[in-house]
Amino acid sequence: MAFVIADLLKDWPCTWLHGSFNEKVRGVKEDSRDVQTGDVFVVIKGRHANGAIYIYEAIRNGAVCVISENREDGGYAKEVAFGIVPNTRSFLSHASSRIHGNPSEHLHVVAVTGTNGKTTVSHMIGQLLTFLGYHTAVIGTLGLFVNGKKVIDDFPSLTTWSATHLHQTFAMLLKMNVTHVIIEASSMGLAQHRLDHCFIQQGVFLNIGHDHLEDHKGIEAYKKAKCRLLYLSEKIVVNEDDPFWFEIAKQSEKEVKWFGKKHLILEKLKPLSMDLKMKDEEREYSFEVGFNGVYNTSNIAAAIATVSQMDIPMSLILPLLPRLTLPAGRFQSIIQHPFQVVIDYAHTPEALKHLLSSAAQITTGKLLVVFGCGGDRDQSKRSEMGEIAAQYAQYLWVTSDNPRSEDPLKICQQIIENLPYSNRIQIEIDRAKAIEQALRFLKPGDFLCIAGKGHESTQHIGNQILPFSDEQTVRELLSSLSTSLNNEK
Repeated sequence: MAFVIADLLKDWPCTWLHGSFNEKVRGVKEDSRDVQTGDVFVVIKGRHANGAIYIYEAIRNGAVCVISENREDGGYAKEVAFGIVPNTRSFLSHASSRIHGNPSEHLHVVAVTGTNGKTTVSHMIGQLLTFLGYHTAVIGTLGLFVNGKKVIDDFPSLTTWSATHLHQTFAMLLKMNVTHVIIEASSMGLAQHRLDHCFIQQGVFLNIGHDHLEDHKGIEAYKKAKCRLLYLSEKIVVNEDDPFWFEIAKQSEKEVKWFGKKHLILEKLKPLSMDLKMKDEEREYSFEVGFNGVYNTSNIAAAIATVSQMDIPMSLILPLLPRLTLPAGRFQSIIQHPFQVVIDYAHTPEALKHLLSSAAQITTGKLLVVFGCGGDRDQSKRSEMGEIAAQYAQYLWVTSDNPRSEDPLKICQQIIENLPYSNRIQIEIDRAKAIEQALRFLKPGDFLCIAGKGHESTQHIGNQILPFSDEQTVRELLSSLSTSLNNEK
């Protein structure tokens, strides 16, 4: 379908300064580097830079129209069409949806939000729907998956993709005959209006914890951002064990499906699996899943409730539950014998506590922990996470995560600042060396948790983004240590 600028501005508040409404357009972009001939360039004022400084580059790359919030920006775009809208982020969502034919209206979209568990729950919902025979996609932190298989390696490094990428992907998925799409809805994605013009059938609300507070400048703004999903969703699925979401959902007039501890009960936690019992109004169901982590009981319950709200009977869902698996970097076991090594994305106080409390319950030996905190992020959680790690770990290595522009040693010192001196706590800012030291320390029956980065394949140090994978590092070190030990015999 051929579009002109007027098609994108229809029913949208706009002050038009110059140029033709009837200029043909082929796309909408917020990144000047992505602009091609015939595109509309939307100026976004970001946290670190104002998109107006890229107007010249966008025009050189072929932009035929510039949309901004500021009249002054028109001076940089005299040779192309130029208009002013009240909120360019919201307009970008609107225009991206419209230019692709409003594809989300033809899909069943589920959006999952929560401080912890978004990726796990999204993939569990996707797995259940795929097992049931639906063509299903999952979009989020790990990329794009269709029917359980990763289909895009080069994807935005955002939990919630930009509106331009999101609606373009929706349109592509429709052509692939996908019917159901599950997306992760981060607080920043919601606050920045990336989902404003996405038709969301179900919103899933997991928990409220401690994360991204520096971006939102406080917990209240963080909660407000999360609540945007409530208004964007047709129906909601809510964790009744989370006090915040319980109270919010009680006041909602939307159809609510509850999940929580009383619906799904952990009967037995085993080294490599869990026995669970589910209750509904009619009967009890018992089943086993091939992974553990006490907190995953809530994640499974959320996935079951979401699929059940689609009017799919439990008689069809129950036989599929033992087939569920965890996504990459979530309580991911690298080795199970003679000791266990697990990597996990836990990077909030709540997630770290859930991870380590679960590990402590299943290890027959000592619990060893390697973790750090990201730089240029909420500093207030660092000492809290240090206290949690020290509470559960017999031996602790505090190391670099993604220090970014901060001094990694200073971050590590902040993590342990409230802890008494102990020779069981080490600082090693080189993450690979910290992992190697922990691996060398392991004895049969011990359990090593490497937390914070999970699936990530890079490490952000200073102004460099370097290749680094916890999984690859562990496997290479285990192979090297095994060779070394064999040579010593």
